[in-house]
Amino acid sequence: MSGTQRALAGWGLFIVGLFTLVLGIWFNHYANFPSVETVTIATESATGLGVGDSVTYNREARTVAATPVINPDLPQTPVDLEVRVDYFGWVPRDCMISGGDWCLPWFSVGHLVAFGGSQLMLLGVAIAVLLGRRMTWSLAALAAFLAMTELVLLLGNVASEWLNLAQGPLNWTEQNDAFTIWAPLVLGNNVGISWGAIKDFISINYNMGALTFIILFARWIQSFGGPMPQPRTDAVSPYGRPLVKGAE
Repeated sequence: MSGTQRALAGWGLFIVGLFTLVLGIWFNHYANFPSVETVTIATESATGLGVGDSVTYNREARTVAATPVINPDLPQTPVDLEVRVDYFGWVPRDCMISGGDWCLPWFSVGHLVAFGGSQLMLLGVAIAVLLGRRMTWSLAALAAFLAMTELVLLLGNVASEWLNLAQGPLNWTEQNDAFTIWAPLVLGNNVGISWGAIKDFISINYNMGALTFIILFARWIQSFGGPMPQPRTDAVSPYGRPLVKGAE
Protein backbone atom coordinates (compact mmCIF):
# COMPACT_ATOMS: atom_id res chain seq x y z
CA MET A 1 0.00 0.00 0.00
CA SER A 2 1.45 3.34 -1.06
CA GLY A 3 1.60 6.38 1.19
CA THR A 4 -1.31 8.02 -0.62
CA GLN A 5 -3.48 4.91 -0.38
CA ARG A 6 -2.60 4.54 3.28
CA ALA A 7 -3.51 8.16 3.98
CA LEU A 8 -6.81 7.88 2.12
CA ALA A 9 -7.74 4.67 3.93
CA GLY A 10 -6.74 6.05 7.32
CA TRP A 11 -8.49 9.41 7.03
CA GLY A 12 -11.50 7.70 5.48
CA LEU A 13 -11.76 5.48 8.56
CA PHE A 14 -11.36 8.55 10.76
CA ILE A 15 -14.24 10.38 9.04
CA VAL A 16 -16.49 7.31 9.20
CA GLY A 17 -15.60 6.89 12.87
CA LEU A 18 -16.30 10.56 13.60
CA PHE A 19 -19.72 10.31 11.95
CA THR A 20 -20.45 7.10 13.88
CA LEU A 21 -19.38 8.74 17.14
CA VAL A 22 -21.66 11.74 16.58
CA LEU A 23 -24.52 9.41 15.61
CA GLY A 24 -24.08 7.38 18.80
CA ILE A 25 -23.98 10.49 21.00
CA TRP A 26 -27.08 11.90 19.27
CA PHE A 27 -29.00 8.63 19.68
CA ASN A 28 -27.94 8.30 23.31
CA HIS A 29 -29.11 11.87 24.05
CA TYR A 30 -32.63 11.42 22.71
CA ALA A 31 -33.04 7.82 23.89
CA ASN A 32 -32.35 9.03 27.44
CA PHE A 33 -35.58 11.02 27.56
CA PRO A 34 -38.40 9.19 29.37
CA SER A 35 -41.59 8.61 27.45
CA VAL A 36 -43.75 9.26 30.52
CA GLU A 37 -43.05 11.46 33.53
CA THR A 38 -45.11 11.37 36.70
CA VAL A 39 -46.02 14.69 38.31
CA THR A 40 -48.49 15.66 41.02
CA ILE A 41 -51.34 18.11 40.62
CA ALA A 42 -53.99 19.36 43.01
CA THR A 43 -57.15 17.48 42.10
CA GLU A 44 -59.42 14.88 43.59
CA SER A 45 -58.28 12.26 41.07
CA ALA A 46 -56.47 12.00 37.79
CA THR A 47 -59.76 11.26 36.09
CA GLY A 48 -61.07 14.56 37.39
CA LEU A 49 -59.61 16.20 34.31
CA GLY A 50 -62.38 15.98 31.80
CA VAL A 51 -62.34 16.00 28.01
CA GLY A 52 -61.12 19.35 26.78
CA ASP A 53 -59.11 20.09 29.90
CA SER A 54 -55.40 20.61 29.30
CA VAL A 55 -52.40 20.07 31.51
CA THR A 56 -49.10 21.79 30.75
CA TYR A 57 -45.95 20.63 32.49
CA ASN A 58 -42.87 22.84 32.72
CA ARG A 59 -40.01 20.34 32.96
CA GLU A 60 -37.43 22.93 34.04
CA ALA A 61 -39.54 24.53 36.77
CA ARG A 62 -41.30 21.23 37.55
CA THR A 63 -44.66 23.00 37.78
CA VAL A 64 -48.04 22.04 36.38
CA ALA A 65 -50.66 24.40 34.98
CA ALA A 66 -54.13 23.14 34.19
CA THR A 67 -57.13 24.55 32.36
CA PRO A 68 -59.55 25.00 34.01
CA VAL A 69 -57.54 26.08 37.06
CA ILE A 70 -57.42 23.34 39.68
CA ASN A 71 -58.09 24.19 43.30
CA PRO A 72 -54.71 24.19 45.12
CA ASP A 73 -56.44 23.17 48.34
CA LEU A 74 -57.24 19.75 46.93
CA PRO A 75 -54.89 16.82 47.65
CA GLN A 76 -51.93 16.20 45.37
CA THR A 77 -52.56 13.38 42.92
CA PRO A 78 -49.88 11.75 40.71
CA VAL A 79 -50.56 12.07 37.00
CA ASP A 80 -48.58 10.45 34.17
CA LEU A 81 -47.77 12.97 31.46
CA GLU A 82 -46.31 12.16 28.06
CA VAL A 83 -42.86 13.63 27.47
CA ARG A 84 -42.70 15.13 24.00
CA VAL A 85 -39.34 15.71 22.33
CA ASP A 86 -38.97 18.26 19.49
CA TYR A 87 -38.19 16.87 16.03
CA PHE A 88 -36.67 13.60 17.16
CA GLY A 89 -39.50 12.22 19.23
CA TRP A 90 -39.47 9.12 17.01
CA VAL A 91 -36.19 7.94 18.53
CA PRO A 92 -37.00 4.86 20.67
CA ARG A 93 -36.88 5.42 24.41
CA ASP A 94 -37.25 3.47 27.62
CA CYS A 95 -36.54 -0.30 27.37
CA MET A 96 -35.61 -2.59 24.50
CA ILE A 97 -36.17 -5.60 26.75
CA SER A 98 -37.58 -5.49 30.25
CA GLY A 99 -38.61 -7.77 33.08
CA GLY A 100 -40.27 -7.39 36.42
CA ASP A 101 -37.52 -5.28 37.98
CA TRP A 102 -34.95 -4.79 35.22
CA CYS A 103 -34.65 -2.99 31.91
CA LEU A 104 -32.18 -3.02 29.02
CA PRO A 105 -32.48 0.61 27.85
CA TRP A 106 -32.31 1.88 24.30
CA PHE A 107 -29.60 4.41 25.14
CA SER A 108 -27.14 1.53 25.61
CA VAL A 109 -27.24 1.16 21.80
CA GLY A 110 -25.97 4.73 21.57
CA HIS A 111 -23.10 3.85 23.90
CA LEU A 112 -22.07 0.90 21.71
CA VAL A 113 -22.28 2.93 18.49
CA ALA A 114 -20.25 5.79 19.98
CA PHE A 115 -17.60 3.37 21.26
CA GLY A 116 -17.33 1.74 17.84
CA GLY A 117 -16.89 5.17 16.27
CA SER A 118 -14.09 6.03 18.68
CA GLN A 119 -12.25 2.83 17.74
CA LEU A 120 -12.54 3.62 14.02
CA MET A 121 -11.19 7.13 14.64
CA LEU A 122 -8.14 5.88 16.56
CA LEU A 123 -7.47 3.15 13.99
CA GLY A 124 -7.77 5.65 11.15
CA VAL A 125 -5.25 8.06 12.68
CA ALA A 126 -2.83 5.19 13.36
CA ILE A 127 -3.03 3.98 9.75
CA ALA A 128 -2.82 7.45 8.18
CA VAL A 129 -0.03 8.88 10.32
CA LEU A 130 1.94 6.06 11.94
CA LEU A 131 1.78 2.93 9.78
CA GLY A 132 4.76 2.42 7.49
CA ARG A 133 6.65 5.55 8.59
CA ARG A 134 10.01 5.79 10.28
CA MET A 135 9.43 6.56 13.93
CA THR A 136 10.45 10.00 15.18
CA TRP A 137 10.02 11.67 18.54
CA SER A 138 6.94 13.55 17.35
CA LEU A 139 5.34 10.40 15.92
CA ALA A 140 6.22 8.51 19.09
CA ALA A 141 4.48 11.22 21.13
CA LEU A 142 1.39 10.92 18.92
CA ALA A 143 1.45 7.12 19.24
CA ALA A 144 1.71 7.43 23.02
CA PHE A 145 -1.28 9.79 23.05
CA LEU A 146 -3.35 7.36 20.96
CA ALA A 147 -2.36 4.47 23.23
CA MET A 148 -3.28 6.47 26.34
CA THR A 149 -6.66 7.39 24.82
CA GLU A 150 -7.35 3.73 24.03
CA LEU A 151 -6.42 2.71 27.58
CA VAL A 152 -8.77 5.34 29.01
CA LEU A 153 -11.59 4.05 26.80
CA LEU A 154 -11.03 0.35 27.50
CA LEU A 155 -10.15 0.43 31.19
CA GLY A 156 -12.06 3.57 32.14
CA ASN A 157 -15.14 4.36 30.08
CA VAL A 158 -16.18 0.82 29.16
CA ALA A 159 -15.70 -0.51 32.69
CA SER A 160 -17.52 2.46 34.22
CA GLU A 161 -20.48 2.32 31.84
CA TRP A 162 -20.83 -1.41 32.44
CA LEU A 163 -21.16 -0.80 36.18
CA ASN A 164 -23.64 2.04 35.57
CA LEU A 165 -25.76 -0.24 33.38
CA ALA A 166 -25.59 -3.28 35.65
CA GLN A 167 -26.23 -1.40 38.90
CA GLY A 168 -28.86 0.85 37.34
CA PRO A 169 -31.37 -0.31 34.71
CA LEU A 170 -30.40 -4.00 34.86
CA ASN A 171 -30.70 -3.97 38.66
CA TRP A 172 -27.88 -6.47 39.13
CA THR A 173 -27.49 -5.96 42.86
CA GLU A 174 -26.63 -8.15 45.83
CA GLN A 175 -30.29 -8.21 46.84
CA ASN A 176 -31.38 -9.97 43.62
CA ASP A 177 -30.58 -13.69 43.43
CA ALA A 178 -29.62 -15.07 40.04
CA PHE A 179 -29.80 -18.76 40.96
CA THR A 180 -29.49 -21.13 43.90
CA ILE A 181 -26.73 -23.72 44.11
CA TRP A 182 -27.96 -27.31 44.27
CA ALA A 183 -28.26 -28.12 47.97
CA PRO A 184 -26.20 -31.41 47.96
CA LEU A 185 -23.21 -29.47 46.61
CA VAL A 186 -23.21 -27.13 49.62
CA LEU A 187 -23.94 -29.69 52.37
CA GLY A 188 -27.66 -29.05 52.30
CA ASN A 189 -27.34 -25.32 52.93
CA ASN A 190 -29.28 -22.66 51.08
CA VAL A 191 -26.60 -20.86 49.07
CA GLY A 192 -27.38 -18.61 46.16
CA ILE A 193 -25.47 -16.46 43.70
CA SER A 194 -26.67 -12.89 43.39
CA TRP A 195 -26.70 -10.78 40.26
CA GLY A 196 -24.31 -8.44 42.05
CA ALA A 197 -21.72 -11.23 42.27
CA ILE A 198 -22.12 -11.96 38.56
CA LYS A 199 -21.72 -8.25 37.80
CA ASP A 200 -18.45 -8.14 39.78
CA PHE A 201 -17.24 -11.39 38.17
CA ILE A 202 -17.76 -9.93 34.69
CA SER A 203 -16.10 -6.65 35.69
CA ILE A 204 -13.01 -8.30 37.18
CA ASN A 205 -12.51 -10.70 34.27
CA TYR A 206 -13.03 -7.95 31.71
CA ASN A 207 -10.36 -5.76 33.30
CA MET A 208 -7.88 -8.62 33.63
CA GLY A 209 -8.58 -9.82 30.09
CA ALA A 210 -8.27 -6.32 28.63
CA LEU A 211 -4.98 -5.73 30.45
CA THR A 212 -3.59 -9.07 29.23
CA PHE A 213 -4.65 -8.32 25.66
CA ILE A 214 -3.02 -4.87 25.81
CA ILE A 215 0.29 -6.33 27.01
CA LEU A 216 0.31 -9.02 24.29
CA PHE A 217 -0.69 -6.50 21.62
CA ALA A 218 2.11 -4.14 22.69
CA ARG A 219 4.66 -6.95 22.38
CA TRP A 220 3.27 -7.94 18.98
CA ILE A 221 3.49 -4.49 17.39
CA GLN A 222 7.12 -4.19 18.49
CA SER A 223 7.95 -6.94 15.99
CA PHE A 224 6.75 -4.88 13.00
CA GLY A 225 10.18 -3.36 12.37
CA GLY A 226 12.08 -6.65 12.59
CA PRO A 227 15.01 -7.34 14.92
CA MET A 228 17.11 -4.46 16.23
CA PRO A 229 20.32 -3.92 14.19
CA GLN A 230 23.51 -4.88 15.97
CA PRO A 231 26.45 -2.47 16.39
CA ARG A 232 29.44 -3.05 14.10
CA THR A 233 33.10 -3.26 15.14
CA ASP A 234 35.39 -1.66 12.55
CA ALA A 235 38.80 -1.09 14.07
CA VAL A 236 40.92 -1.06 17.18
CA SER A 237 41.66 2.19 18.97
CA PRO A 238 45.21 3.28 19.91
CA TYR A 239 44.42 2.02 23.38
CA GLY A 240 43.70 -1.48 22.15
CA ARG A 241 39.95 -1.23 22.51
CA PRO A 242 37.56 -1.96 19.60
CA LEU A 243 35.94 1.04 17.92
CA VAL A 244 32.18 0.60 17.73
CA LYS A 245 29.97 2.67 15.44
CA GLY A 246 26.31 3.21 16.23
CA ALA A 247 23.87 0.93 14.50
CA GLU A 248 22.55 2.25 11.23
